Amino acid sequence: MIYALLILLLLLLFLYLCFKKAFGRTSDPDDDPRGVSPNPQYQQYKDRILALVDNICSYPFEQVCIKSDDGLELAGKYYQLRPGAPVIIMFHGYRSMAYRDCSGVFKLAMELGYNMLMPDMRAHGLSQGRVISMGIKERYDCLRWVEYISHRLGEDTPILLAGCSMGASTIMMSAQLLPEQVKGLICDCGYSSVKGMIRAVAGKMHIPAGPAYFVLRLSARLFGAFDPESCSALSSLAKSRIPVLIIHGEDDRLVPCAMARENYEASASDIKMLLTVPGAGHGLSFLADEKKYRETFQDFLKKIGLL
Repeated sequence: MIYALLILLLLLLFLYLCFKKAFGRTSDPDDDPRGVSPNPQYQQYKDRILALVDNICSYPFEQVCIKSDDGLELAGKYYQLRPGAPVIIMFHGYRSMAYRDCSGVFKLAMELGYNMLMPDMRAHGLSQGRVISMGIKERYDCLRWVEYISHRLGEDTPILLAGCSMGASTIMMSAQLLPEQVKGLICDCGYSSVKGMIRAVAGKMHIPAGPAYFVLRLSARLFGAFDPESCSALSSLAKSRIPVLIIHGEDDRLVPCAMARENYEASASDIKMLLTVPGAGHGLSFLADEKKYRETFQDFLKKIGLL
C-alpha cells in the first residue's frame, strides 16, 4: 500500500513537472522587449527587429485592463491614432510579447491610421494567470477584448484581429464566438490544433509524439483545468464566415507550414487568403518579404471593405 501510494505521488509529480514545462508561466512583466532570440533565423534580422520594436515604444499608449471569465485581470496597451478609425487588436505568441511578435502589423496599421490594442495574453506580461492554455481559454479572453472595444468605441467601430503563432491560433479558435463587428482575422504562423502542435514539437525533440501528447493532455486536465482537444483552429474556422488572411513562412521550423494550408482549407468564409513566404522562419514573414506582406495585407483590407 505504501509503495503504491509512493508510485502514485511520483507519477503526479512527474505530470506536474511536465505541466509546468509546457503550460506554466515563465514571463516577467519586466521582460526586455528588445531581447532577440540567438537563433540564426532571427539574428539575421536583428537590426530590423529592434527598429520595429523601438518604433512601437516611441508611441504613447493608455494602459487598460479587463476581467476574464475566470476572474483574471488582463492588461493591454491602447494606441489611439485617429478617432473613429478601425481598431486592430493584436495577440502575441507563446511566452512572448506583442512588442516583438506584432511589430510588423503595428507598422502597417500605423501607416493606415488605425487605432491599436495590444493585450498581454493571460500568464504573460502584466496580465494575471499561471496557466498558458495555448488558445483554449485565451479564445474567451479574445472575445472579452472585442467587447471592451465595442463598449468603449461603439458597435459601429470596425474591428480586426491579428495574431502571431499562439496569438494567431487563439483568434482562429475564437472565430465562431465573434460578433459581426469583427471584420477579419490576420493569422501569422498559427497552428491548426494544440494536439498537432504538441505532437510536432515532440517530433522535433525526438520524443514519441503519441505518449508525449497523452502525458501533456492528462497534465493539462489535472493541473490546468482545460482539455487541449476542446477546440481547435480547424473546428472553429469551419463554423465561421469571418474573412481570414493566413500567412506562414515556408521555412518555419516550429509550426509546420502545412498547418497554414489546413487552416485555409478549413475556413468556411467566402473571403479567405493564403500567403506563404519562401525562406521565412517562424513569425518572420514580414521581415523576409515586407513588400509581399504589405501588398497581401492591403489586398485583404480591400476585399473586406476597409481600404
